[in-house]
Amino acid sequence: MNETVQAEKVERALIRIVRRLPPERASEVLDFAQFLEFQAAKAAEGDQEYTEDDARWDALLATEESQRLLEKLADEALAEIEVGQARPMAFAEDGEILPG
Repeated sequence: MNETVQAEKVERALIRIVRRLPPERASEVLDFAQFLEFQAAKAAEGDQEYTEDDARWDALLATEESQRLLEKLADEALAEIEVGQARPMAFAEDGEILPG
C-alpha cells in the first residue's frame, strides 16, 4: 500500500474518531496533534540543540530523586484539585498558554 493511500486511511479514521468525541476531548486530540507536528518540524530541521536538550532532560528525569519529586508534585496538584484550588488551563491556537 503506498504512502498516500495509507495517509488517507489514517486521516479518515481520525476524522471518524474525532467526530464521535465530546468537544473537550476533540480539543485534546488537536493539542496532541499540534505537539506531534511541532516535534516533526524540529526533527526535520535537524535541530541538534533540541535533541541535546531532550537528552539532558531525559537523563535528569530518569533519576530516583527526580521521580520522587515528580510524585510529590503530582500529589500536591491532585490535593489542590480536590479542594478546588486548581483552574483549567486554556491555550491559544498557536499552543501558547492564555492568561487567566
